[in-house]
This record gives sequence, C-alpha cells and structure tokens, in this order.
Amino acid sequence: MPALRICTVTDGLDAVLQVALLLSSVGDDTTRTDLRLNAAQEALGKTGAEDFDLIVLAATDDGRSPDMLREVARIAVARGATVLLRGPDATLPEGLPPDLGILRGPPFPAGSLGQILAAAAPVGGTTAAFRPEPGTGSGPRVPLRRLIARLAGQEEAVPPPLPPDAPQVHVIQPTCGGAGSTTLSVNFAVALAERAKLGDGRTAVCVLDLNLQFGSVGTYFNLPENSQLRDAYRNIRRIDAEVFQSCLQYPAPGVAVLQTPAEIMPFDALTAASVGELIALARGTAPLVIVDMPHCIADWAEQVFVEADQILCVSTLDVRCARNARLLERLLAASSATRTPPEHVLNRAPSRRSREWEENRTAFETAIGRPLCAVFSDGGAQVAASCDEGNPLCSGSPKTALAQEIRAFVGRFPMPLAQQGER
Repeated sequence: MPALRICTVTDGLDAVLQVALLLSSVGDDTTRTDLRLNAAQEALGKTGAEDFDLIVLAATDDGRSPDMLREVARIAVARGATVLLRGPDATLPEGLPPDLGILRGPPFPAGSLGQILAAAAPVGGTTAAFRPEPGTGSGPRVPLRRLIARLAGQEEAVPPPLPPDAPQVHVIQPTCGGAGSTTLSVNFAVALAERAKLGDGRTAVCVLDLNLQFGSVGTYFNLPENSQLRDAYRNIRRIDAEVFQSCLQYPAPGVAVLQTPAEIMPFDALTAASVGELIALARGTAPLVIVDMPHCIADWAEQVFVEADQILCVSTLDVRCARNARLLERLLAASSATRTPPEHVLNRAPSRRSREWEENRTAFETAIGRPLCAVFSDGGAQVAASCDEGNPLCSGSPKTALAQEIRAFVGRFPMPLAQQGER
C-alpha cells in the first residue's frame, strides 16, 4: 500500500497532543503536513482532492473561532476523508458539513488507525456510520469509508474501467427551472475530459443540449452560433454521422458539444426515434455522453431515460423540488424500460449548513424516498460570472470549493480504458 498522506490542523498544544495520541498507531510509512487552524483555510484552498488521504482537525478552543473551524471543515471534506477530534463530552459547533467524521477522545478506540477511524460518527449522529459494509465501498460518506477499507486491506471501491464498446450516458435532469443543472453539466464535461486524459486530440465527452427552447450549454461554453444546427433540426430524420460531426463544436480539450439552434424550437421538433439516434451518434463520438435535459418532461424524454446509464436529478432544497423529484421517481418507477433508478443531488447548498438545514435535507430525502448521492455548495457570484463569461468553473477557477466538489463527484464515474494507456 502506498504511503499514507496525512494533513493535521490544530489550534494549540492540547490539540497537538490529541493528534499525537490518535496517530500513535501509524507506522513510519506516512507523509505528514501540519497546519495551524488560522492558516489552514488558505493552505487547503491551494490543494486538490488528490493531495491528502486523511485530514485530521483538532480544535480545542473553537469557542473563539467557530466560523473558522466551519470553513476549514467545509474545505477539508471537499478534498477527501476528514475527521474532527472532540473530547468525550465536548459540544459541536453548528453548521459543520455532514460528511465530516466526529471522533471522540482521548481515549480513542484501541487498534489500528483504520479501526479507530471506523468508530467515527457523522455530524449529529451518535453511532459509527463510516464502517464499510461487506462487499461495498460506497455510501453517503464515500471518502472516509474508502480510506477505512484501504487501511483494512480491502479492495478499494474504484469504478471499473469502461470498455470501448460500452459508452456511458449520463442524463442530467433538473426538477425545476433554475436549479443549476446546466452549470453542473458543463463542469461535469470539463472535469470528466480532464480525468479521462485521452490525449492526441481525441474526444472524451460529448455533451447534448436537448433544451431546444432555452438551452444554455453553448452560452456557458461561449460557443458561436452554428447555422447548420437549424437546418439539421428541421430535417432531424436526415442527420447522419457526417452531419452530426459538422454540427459539433469543441470548446475545451476532449469535449464536444451539440448546442441548441439559435432560435426557439418546439418540443415536438424531436421524437423518441430522433433522440435515440442523436444519443447513438454521440456514443460514436466519445466514450462518455452527457445529456443536458430541460426541466419540462417531453414525450421523447422516456427514450432518453431508456438510453441512460445514470440519471442525475438536480434539485435545490425547497418544497417544489421535493415534490417534483417525487413525481419523477414515480414516473420512472412506472416505466419498465428504464435500466437504472434516478439518483438525486442537491445544488446551491450553503457553505455553512445549520442544524435546521440538515433537518430540511433529511425531510427532503424522506420525501423522495432515497438518500442524496451528492450535495454541491453554492458557488455564488463566481459561478454566475463564469457562466456569463463562458468559462466553466472547473477550467477557469479549478481551486474553488465547488469545482473541487464536482471533481470529487465525477471521480466515481467509470472511465474509458484509454486512460490506462491501452490505446
């Protein structure tokens, strides 16, 4: 097993002693970076998701700086497995991120580091929730579970490589207008293309914008209008591989985009057959396909869901999205043709998440009948500016918390074999 990369963040001597007790069972095969709490926000902001295997926070005097601790914890969990050390009876500041593990001690549980970390409880929880379940490495707290599995000598839950003859189609479906699904689609595309590393000018990701009335993928990539698109959609049944390729534009390395025409098209400009053909052509262009959907469900939407390997429903934390997500769940459950159940992500979450917010999140999950697979922070004015400039956040501002969260999320997606250097 490669050397364990640990980052510690402390606010004083007592915190340093806590960390020393925790890491006393760690062998010599580690690298360690020690930071002070008041400098950690800037230092961690300059790191990436691959820089540390474990981040340990120990703040024994956070009563004077709860805001600082919350912000450092938020940045840390966006980069991977993170635990906060607390005394057995110490209270927790409100608004800590839910993926943060809370480890009570000293005394800490006996055993190896992996056994100690497995005793961590989620924020607001009282029992350990990070221990990997038999045969799995996934769950709502994936980074810490994967680290524990690795320390226990179990096989790390890495997505299987994607064979060349089985492209993956990821459908991004908003549950309301303005949920930010297109922002996620374009940044998923950039992050996936960077991760695939196909090189030699090859296309890793093909993005289809199927919001024929108000699609924004082209705007968010700052693409010029393509006059061929209007003619292609007016004769949608005649689109073949040659016409499809002539309509594509390439805004970023490894990314191809089929944007919408420069005029509002009726929803029935597409049919189930033509949508299936567009997805087939996109599959022939790249091993990974992202379909950016409108928030309205058209007649042809079922065909898109049938083609999907993953359906990501994007919501914000409000009643209308919870209601719409539940309706979409019922619609997809009633269709025997779809191959995969939908997964749900929350977008535009506050960076400081209060207890009330966490309670609302739990109510949202209860309403839709399944847990969320990801929560993305509100990028604020920086995201709005990147969209207006046509410069996706993951390429223009890659060190922001939201960009890091997106990269960590797409790290779960299967990759083409080509990234392994096999072709």
